[in-house]
Amino acid sequence: MSSPHIDRHAQTILVVEDAETIRKMVCAMLAHDGYKCLEASDGAEALEIVERPQPIHLILTDVVMPRVGGAELARRIAQIRPEIRIIFMSGYSDDPLLHRVERTPNNFLAKPFTASALMGKVRQVLDEPWFGLPRTTAC
Repeated sequence: MSSPHIDRHAQTILVVEDAETIRKMVCAMLAHDGYKCLEASDGAEALEIVERPQPIHLILTDVVMPRVGGAELARRIAQIRPEIRIIFMSGYSDDPLLHRVERTPNNFLAKPFTASALMGKVRQVLDEPWFGLPRTTAC
């Protein structure tokens, strides 16, 4: 059975990452695959973007960031725009919060990752039904 044609040009992804080189690289990979990419350097900036009247289909967020981290961002997004899907990404292995996030592997991407792994995870999360984040992730 073939999947329906997905118009990636109609899908917008907000990349939230405090490391500018990683953020730019991820956006370049997404744009190369046809997605519209928005950028934020932390959760506070991401919240400002999310509050604007524009479509955002997915947020790809780092877990550990200054000001507002990924878990707090996810909690707040779930309150104001619960339809937005979220994928967490991190390269830290010893953060207690990360262990909770890793319990929901469908919403987690370990750094470093390949373009293929990124695109696969993005498609998986965008294609599956979205019921919001599990409680263990958005706390």
